[in-house]
Amino acid sequence: MNNSRRQFIKRNSLTMLGTAVLSGASTSVLGNAFEFLSQDKKDILFFDAFTRIGPRKYKHPAEKWQLEDLVKALNYCSVSGAMVSSTLSVSYDAMYSNLELSKALKSHSNLFPIWNILPHHTNEFLPPKELKVKMEEHNVRAVTINPFSNGWDWTAESSQELLKYLNDNKIFTTTTSAELGGWKALNEFLDRYKSIPLLVSGISWGEQRYAIPLLIGHPNFHISFDRFQINQGLEFLYKKGHIDQLIFATDAPTMSVGAHRTYIDYADIPEDAKAKIAGGNLIRLLKGLRPPVIHTNKEEDILMTAVRNGRPLPVPVIDMHMHMLHEGLNGAGGTGYHMENGGPKGIFSMMERLGVVGGGFMSWNGVVSNDSVQGNKLVKEALDVSPKGYWGLVTFSPTHYTQEELSVMIPEVYADKRIIGMKPYHFYGMEYHNQAYDIWWEYGDKNGLYALIHASRSDLLEVDKLAEKYQNVRWVIAHAGGSYQMADMAIAVMKKHKNVFAEITLTPVPLGVIEYMVAALGDDRLLYGSDLPMRDPRQQLGWVVFANLPLESKKKILGQNAYKVVEPCLKNMPEHNIPASFRKS
Repeated sequence: MNNSRRQFIKRNSLTMLGTAVLSGASTSVLGNAFEFLSQDKKDILFFDAFTRIGPRKYKHPAEKWQLEDLVKALNYCSVSGAMVSSTLSVSYDAMYSNLELSKALKSHSNLFPIWNILPHHTNEFLPPKELKVKMEEHNVRAVTINPFSNGWDWTAESSQELLKYLNDNKIFTTTTSAELGGWKALNEFLDRYKSIPLLVSGISWGEQRYAIPLLIGHPNFHISFDRFQINQGLEFLYKKGHIDQLIFATDAPTMSVGAHRTYIDYADIPEDAKAKIAGGNLIRLLKGLRPPVIHTNKEEDILMTAVRNGRPLPVPVIDMHMHMLHEGLNGAGGTGYHMENGGPKGIFSMMERLGVVGGGFMSWNGVVSNDSVQGNKLVKEALDVSPKGYWGLVTFSPTHYTQEELSVMIPEVYADKRIIGMKPYHFYGMEYHNQAYDIWWEYGDKNGLYALIHASRSDLLEVDKLAEKYQNVRWVIAHAGGSYQMADMAIAVMKKHKNVFAEITLTPVPLGVIEYMVAALGDDRLLYGSDLPMRDPRQQLGWVVFANLPLESKKKILGQNAYKVVEPCLKNMPEHNIPASFRKS
């Protein structure tokens, strides 16, 4: 690290420390900051295996899409280079668009093209022999295949000449399972073309039971974690021996670059394994192609530096959206709910690793599995073993229990003052402004509780109506940053009601949406949440840390704003369950 950069970081750090001391920050937070000042590690080369620029259909006006958006995001997040694809190579003439892409990237020594290819028999594309010449001429080391989107059959005899070229030359190839026809078809592809180094991006966290077994016996199968945000995924797959098959790829500028690098930065695996995922595996598959230098953002703030060094954030973080499994469980049934170490020990250990000092959690079985009674019991059991700073949210079902039964159950559960939140869920089959829910909302309004709302509709009508009717409840919109469209709806409701807040978490981590919401609303009512262990918390945390916002705004979103949500409950809560940053000296 050069001297000017070190001095910049020290000044930033000391400013933060002074503020922390004056505000009575916890000893652990101050300790983290002092540790940060005294240590720094060697930068890892981050090389993004899949980014995508160009116009697209159904785009929100604020969604990022241009090359300049990508370059800015990579530089800001200390990513040294990227492989770049073009939407136009799929939606327009492939070869024309491929050449235009190469031309656009020519002035960027750290960006390299991914060409879209297809069979040549319809006179729209080059035969493999000519394609090889063109790829060598333009130093193209990677291709993407899109049989579904481009309307060709990869199993057809007419496609084999092209695929044989890829296989014989071990050309790095990207695709998605949907483009090949699903997971069964992907399995067949891997069996047939054993020498094509294949990166499958866009895998959902809910597809783990398809994807993970395919890593076994298919060393040419590689996965990225852009949407495959599985809890403790890197640690799990490292132990399984799949480190050489894991690739850093972000799908920027649609998605946040910082979110995805944070997953690797905080991974509890050896540094050499991190380096492989961050860029080493990709460089090997590209036969030595790599960015010319390791890039580090010399103007990054103290939070970004802490993440890059894999250390807990040196400011208080409050997670406003957590679930919990029973201790010892690694999954929760459903269509793909593998959640490694999803019980209290695993979750609280992860929180400590990241610098989270508290937050609110609910059960999984009571919310998603529709067993509200046993779920509420699990919340209490987890609170019995929780570190300081954590509280509970519970669920009630007006479709499983009568109003008379609920009138007894609700006050009984909330007699435990560690529980201050209300968590309804759409799986219970009833919109939240249905009068059957009123008994719960009335209790919450009378007792100053808050609610975390995952909308049961495609709009936020429920929140609008409930916020107007029950003004003593703080209504927190879950997943408000999941898309620009969702952000627009949240912004509209929040402008109307001061007792509505927005919690951001969702898998898409759209680049720029947090900044978009801050520009529209200010930074006082946005909240960090992770939705762990369904999703790993690290991408969600990195999404905020690497947002292009002032440090003070990030600190508010990460922890300070949560105080406004829980403050009316603090007078009745046990001290153990109040985050240190919320306690008055």
